[in-house]
Amino acid sequence: MKVLIVDDEEHVREGIELSVSWEKFGVKERLMADNGIEALDLIRLHHPAVVFCDMKMPVMNGIELLEKIREEELNTQVIVVSGYSDFEFTRAAIKANGIDYILKPIRRKEMEEALQRAVDAWNKFENGKQAEARLGAIVRKADALLEEEKIVALAKGDRTPVNAVKKMFERIGLPESSLNIVMILPKNRLDIVSNRFMMDDQLFFFAINNIVLDAMGKDRPYYLCRLDEYQWLLVTAIQGKDLAIYLNRVRRAWKDTLGLEVLVGECRQLYALENISEGVGEARKELLNSNVFSGKPEASDDAGAEEAGLKNYLLLLKNAIETGNKHLVSEIVKSYADSLCEAGVLPLKELQLCSMEANLMLGRLITKQKETLPILYLPLWISDLNEWKKILVQQIWMLMESISKQPAPGYGGIEEIRDYLHAHFEEEISLTVLSEKFHFSPQYISKKFKETCHSTIITYVTELRIEKAKTLLRNTQLSVSEIAGQVGYADENYFSKAFKKQVGLSPLLYRKTD
Repeated sequence: MKVLIVDDEEHVREGIELSVSWEKFGVKERLMADNGIEALDLIRLHHPAVVFCDMKMPVMNGIELLEKIREEELNTQVIVVSGYSDFEFTRAAIKANGIDYILKPIRRKEMEEALQRAVDAWNKFENGKQAEARLGAIVRKADALLEEEKIVALAKGDRTPVNAVKKMFERIGLPESSLNIVMILPKNRLDIVSNRFMMDDQLFFFAINNIVLDAMGKDRPYYLCRLDEYQWLLVTAIQGKDLAIYLNRVRRAWKDTLGLEVLVGECRQLYALENISEGVGEARKELLNSNVFSGKPEASDDAGAEEAGLKNYLLLLKNAIETGNKHLVSEIVKSYADSLCEAGVLPLKELQLCSMEANLMLGRLITKQKETLPILYLPLWISDLNEWKKILVQQIWMLMESISKQPAPGYGGIEEIRDYLHAHFEEEISLTVLSEKFHFSPQYISKKFKETCHSTIITYVTELRIEKAKTLLRNTQLSVSEIAGQVGYADENYFSKAFKKQVGLSPLLYRKTD
């Protein structure tokens, strides 16, 4: 919080500054001005919460300054510091606008009481603005989800929302016809969402959309939405060679910024808005013939052999599941994935057949159980073999954990995970990393860790890192940047923010005050 002291007499400004214990009011910075013009510039630039203002000043006096503050609707609380002879002249204007006043000579108690009233009024106003902003953000998010639902319905062939989508497209600058429909499949989505966004899929897609906006530019309207977590729909009016240029720019930006790789399916013709579902179908056909390794259309002659081979692996998996052997499950899935890699060609449609067979196996095993178990399945539009392998293993582990209710013997439990965090908190930690190391599904780890430790994984790791950082700040002369690196933060600024959020002080201030 900032405070501005405005008076043409330096000793008055200093008197006000020295008469208040600013820290207890949350004031971090105090600004000075000796006339109304200078004060107005500082108010516009720094937005102080409170202004102490004299009435009689050169260049622009206090009355003129108050009028400017009201005209420009600047959110600042003004405390007039006035001599007795000015009191009657200013009283009506001051009271009418809820502005406080104190008379010279200044008394500390009176000054602090006036400041407390001003701070309370400013906080009340700011809290109201924040609540309004939060409500606005919630409404905008709800509107965006509703719009996405309408596009998804249209993409599935339901023309009911076509008029609403027309209005939406008109608002963002897209035409009703001559639209290019592009289907995008994220290949390594799971690793990025887990490692960089701590399983926050909404935040991940928010970042994805921001990167597209930056790559496409505001003069190239588009609409990007999710049909599901592994199918993204891009609608644009860009055509011909320009489309290829912009798609390459977007793919490069995703790769450079997040490490994300994608498969892209384009249409050979343009579509009207009401026929988007036909464009989606054409783009999907293009994708189904794509080799998941190269992204290019290629055909495989071994589909029958692969299907037969999968059935043999599924039989082995069924036996491993029934015996509760998680390690064997991982080895079987890895072995089958390796056999698919050896061929060098794997059309997406054949990977989908593998997913369907795996889903049938999971479904049969679930229906055999007497109690109700969660629905487990492999998303059909996974387009990366490593991602397919990880998700299949996770789904099977979730099934085994639901059936047994107990951790599999030999692989430890939450206590071992907690010990691992204490020993490796400075390394890259994610649910996916923990899942692969301890042979539990990410969902199981997340749920059981919170039940046992009363904290999320990310909060627990952050606390360990900050405690280590506090020790290093107290007992070494290492720089903040060096300490950030030692406790697991590649970005010094991010470390400083995390430290201040946890401790209430910046790392440097903590070192000075300890």
